[in-house]
Amino acid sequence: MAAPEEEATAADGGGGGDGGDGGDEEALKRLEGLVTDLYNFRDSLPTRDPAHDPTHDHAHGHAPDPAQDPLVAEMERTLKLMEQIHVSPEGRGRALVLRARALGVAPEVGGARAELALGHALKLDPALGVAWRQLGEQRWRRGDLRGAREAFGGALQQGEDPEARRLLSMALRAQGAGPGPRGEGPAPGGAGPGPGGGALRESLAQAEAAVRCDPRDGQSWYVLGNAHVSLFFAGGQSPGSARRALAAYAQAERVDPAAAANPDLHLNRATLLQYLERFQGALEGLSRAADLAPQWEEPRRRHQQLIGYLGDLCRLLETRGKLRGKRRRGVAGPVPLPLLGPLGGAGGPRPSPIAGLRPGPNPHKVVLGRALFSLTPPGGVPYTIGLQDGGGAVAAITVYNSAPNWGVAVGDAVGVAEPVMSQHLHQHQGQTFSFVSLRVPSPLSLVVNGKRPPGHALAPPRLALTNPSAMPDEATPPSRC
Repeated sequence: MAAPEEEATAADGGGGGDGGDGGDEEALKRLEGLVTDLYNFRDSLPTRDPAHDPTHDHAHGHAPDPAQDPLVAEMERTLKLMEQIHVSPEGRGRALVLRARALGVAPEVGGARAELALGHALKLDPALGVAWRQLGEQRWRRGDLRGAREAFGGALQQGEDPEARRLLSMALRAQGAGPGPRGEGPAPGGAGPGPGGGALRESLAQAEAAVRCDPRDGQSWYVLGNAHVSLFFAGGQSPGSARRALAAYAQAERVDPAAAANPDLHLNRATLLQYLERFQGALEGLSRAADLAPQWEEPRRRHQQLIGYLGDLCRLLETRGKLRGKRRRGVAGPVPLPLLGPLGGAGGPRPSPIAGLRPGPNPHKVVLGRALFSLTPPGGVPYTIGLQDGGGAVAAITVYNSAPNWGVAVGDAVGVAEPVMSQHLHQHQGQTFSFVSLRVPSPLSLVVNGKRPPGHALAPPRLALTNPSAMPDEATPPSRC
């Protein structure tokens, strides 16, 4: 790699040149053609994982070996060809932007040189919005989120730019979500949301502005969906945020066939659908993401985990938690009403068997039964309790926002006030999953052995990014919410 001073000189396009705008335009078209050919070469490589480039939301993979990576070799060959094309001093800034774009095809190797070229381009022409935008991408790649946001803002100062707005939305979301398990495909679970609500609201505003710039741009609708998902998990799990996220994803598919082929869109939407217990759509979305990105392990792993969770849950409900003998007799029969605790007494909700519930909310009712088992899926959400009422009917109590160290024991008396009931029947890949669930938003909504759980049983979910210093894959997408 050349020294920084030498790199900037080489990126100028060699000086001299044909002179005049006509010569520059022809030279710049030739440079752009070389860059296009380079990216087409990258896309033709069968072994590069589309999930995805480190400039995207996932930060998969490792830095390539420059001596063995054919993409790096092609990049260096392209750079040599670009150096043979000369432009006038007036066109050097645009030529440097194209050089930086070529270096960005393998950012692990060319990132530092790309950022140097962009800085030189902006010294020559501070009004180059595309240079500001690419500079923001380079800063984000090396973990400088503040610098990235400033650069995206610099692009917007030069004029309306929906791509810069999308990137700024993503960067603000990375600021508002902290490190943790994978997200931008939103990841419910873990500790409560930290600061950053203002950043998430500004992220939503930037995504909305990008959509207004071009309502036919599926990528902007996709980023808007991710912004709503982020607010859903960070802002109290509002049903309105969930509806708006799903509507934005659907609109992205309607207006842009490329968005429908975006594996991250299907993964992010499936994550939200799974949290909403719309398991059929979640399974189909995870399967679709896996089909679209065969080298990407995460959707395939998540798909198998969800199938495993649903299968285990159905088997445990059918076998009454596999209890036998004395243990099974111990959970049978009516539970004494005093174990309703604060839910009992005059004016409280009316005890109801599971069979007496209707789909949806059941106000002024309470179900009382005994725990047959507990089940914690990978990721810990939802904590699931198998409940048997006094008549022998069973249901899954799906508890959200529970702390990892909280749970119930087999035989505990559990009361569920105003239960929200769903009758599940899902068929997927030759398997059928049929069960009744009662969704509980918080462990503090329950009564266990006549008492409310302690306050430390509650731990709201948060949205988090795998690697906030790596650019989210919404530009493709997630984010790898």
